[in-house]
Amino acid sequence: MMIVTSTSTRQRRNDGFSSKAVALKLILFAAALGACLNLWLFHSHYSQDVIHLTHHDVDDDDDEGWEMNKIAMREEWERPTEHEWEAEGSPVSEEWDPILKNKATEDDETATDDNDKEERSTLHSSKSCLEARSDTIPKHLYGKLQKPYINLGFPKMGTSSLHSFFQCGGLDSVHYRCSKLDSCSRCVLESVTAGGLPFQLCELPPRKIDVYAQLDNGTYFPQIEFLDEIVAGYPEATLFLTFRSIEKWYNSLKKWPPRKHGPHMNDKMRDANISGFPSGVGQNVDEFADWYCKHVERVRDIAARNSLSLVEVDIEDSTIAKRMSDMFDIDESCWGHTNANPIANPDLDLSTVQIAPKFVQISREEKKSNKDP
Repeated sequence: MMIVTSTSTRQRRNDGFSSKAVALKLILFAAALGACLNLWLFHSHYSQDVIHLTHHDVDDDDDEGWEMNKIAMREEWERPTEHEWEAEGSPVSEEWDPILKNKATEDDETATDDNDKEERSTLHSSKSCLEARSDTIPKHLYGKLQKPYINLGFPKMGTSSLHSFFQCGGLDSVHYRCSKLDSCSRCVLESVTAGGLPFQLCELPPRKIDVYAQLDNGTYFPQIEFLDEIVAGYPEATLFLTFRSIEKWYNSLKKWPPRKHGPHMNDKMRDANISGFPSGVGQNVDEFADWYCKHVERVRDIAARNSLSLVEVDIEDSTIAKRMSDMFDIDESCWGHTNANPIANPDLDLSTVQIAPKFVQISREEKKSNKDP
């Protein structure tokens, strides 16, 4: 009897184990079937076996998106300063010439010619926000304005002339780049994000920058995004707004970089989704004029409410050299037209201005490519 009982018990145990094994096999089979189904659905959705990344990762949905984005990022954060373009055959030139050549080829294949006719704005003659005021600084403050000097104006509106003027006067001025390694737009963003003053990471001790002639990089504008933080962080600073004919400004944007085909700066601004200038806006000169007008009004209002010194500079004013000289005790000869673009200004007297180094660089490339068989 004991033997029978023992045998029956073992049989029941073996039957139990067999049932569990079968159940486990069914579970594993179902899991494998589910994995295969998911894999089939994945390949059906992405028919070309390419994972489509968001617009934050690439500019296009094609296979060249990564390379295009890398070039765009390098242009934005690592672009050499203007003076570094001068030396032909330099390490900077050897590194960047192929990139510019490739991009120029792509631009030639996809872009159309700019309309050379200068567009007229219907707003310029009717809005004071597009005209510089010459009486914002009382005479008794001439020679006494406090640093840093911060230009809150926009690119292609005399920022290079402002930069060169103060450099000529012996001040430490930065324009677009706050150091060899960093753009001003980036270091301001990083400074504010880290909880510091806007220029905290832009100045490597013991350096103390006197003049910020251009803060933006053409698509990201700290003078818009962090205007309140700049005013609060530097209450003794002297603010600047630069002005020029709005039609000439728009024409200059359409011709920069100084090459025949785009995309140009106005195209990049139009697509950058800047605060107050959302993507798609910027189809004509009036939309650019309205954007700058609102920015000027905002800066004037903040300066008035906080009793800040605001210097307004009309770079086309025939008396501006003397006024800047009187105001900052810098020789009048230091003021001039710099970073000039002959493409945007075909009637320019080239003997009286400083030609944009980037124009010289691209011109050399075009001459070299024309000579090649």
